[in-house]
Amino acid sequence: MEIKRIILRCTDLIESVTFWRDRVGLSVVNESKGFAFLDGGSIQLVLNVVPANMITPTLTEIVFEVDDVLRQYSTLNNNGIPFEVEPRVVMEQGGRQLLATHFRDPDGNLASITGWVDPPG
Repeated sequence: MEIKRIILRCTDLIESVTFWRDRVGLSVVNESKGFAFLDGGSIQLVLNVVPANMITPTLTEIVFEVDDVLRQYSTLNNNGIPFEVEPRVVMEQGGRQLLATHFRDPDGNLASITGWVDPPG
């Protein structure tokens, strides 16, 4: 088995596509009635519009790993992404540190960007 798609429910497909495409930088691969498929690398992020009363809080988090987390944080921040925390060390391994920061989309879905860095010094 292999995971190929993650579906996020949204209340406004146009607003969600605009957020994930224009602010986060994912490209739209396909759209069909009530769905938008975005390129997330080896996994597609699928947006599916549903009535507002069907949106429920979730503990699920989408994690993007990037080559330069500080540069990506700056780029996304400049694109108006509402980050909840600044990049911080969440793990150390083999002399490197994993930095992470997170944000929410218009429907409150949690997403983060992470990236490995060499410690200062």
